[in-house]
Amino acid sequence: MRCQAKKNNGEQCSRETKEGEKYCWQHQPNEKQKMRNKLTEKQKAFADEYIISLNATEAAKKAGYKEKSAYAIGHENLKKPEVQGYIEKRLKEKEEERIATQDEVLEYLTKVMRGEEADILSGVAEYGPVVEEVQAGLNERTKAAKLLGKRYAMFKDVQDVNLDGGVQIIDDVE
Repeated sequence: MRCQAKKNNGEQCSRETKEGEKYCWQHQPNEKQKMRNKLTEKQKAFADEYIISLNATEAAKKAGYKEKSAYAIGHENLKKPEVQGYIEKRLKEKEEERIATQDEVLEYLTKVMRGEEADILSGVAEYGPVVEEVQAGLNERTKAAKLLGKRYAMFKDVQDVNLDGGVQIIDDVE
């Protein structure tokens, strides 16, 4: 990544930065710039509301900006790298909460295969509600084992092919 600072003549700095840094060794931000790069509470509220509605104007209004300037401020906030970074970070956190990781899936399949995972069945009988734990059956356990086997490439179709004679190439293109 390139340094995001400007030289004295207004040109963009051409130095490389370390991974995750915005400025090169010569353009380290001072305390005033560091304070400027931090989000205000209103900007955080704006970003959180924007994640919910994906509407910058509505997010600005709900974050406490004046209604007359909500459109302009919303548009301006979305251009700020600090706000963009905060939004990306929050979306990534939400994604991690909702979507299972590979390890979680593998752990679940292992539990099913070993019979450690149970279904909870509920229903109503003559004498009232019934809740019952049912262990995974042989069919479900076998499916889990097959999925784990595929993941670890344990099952390979090996075919023995023998060719007698050589390979003949016929070129009949005129």
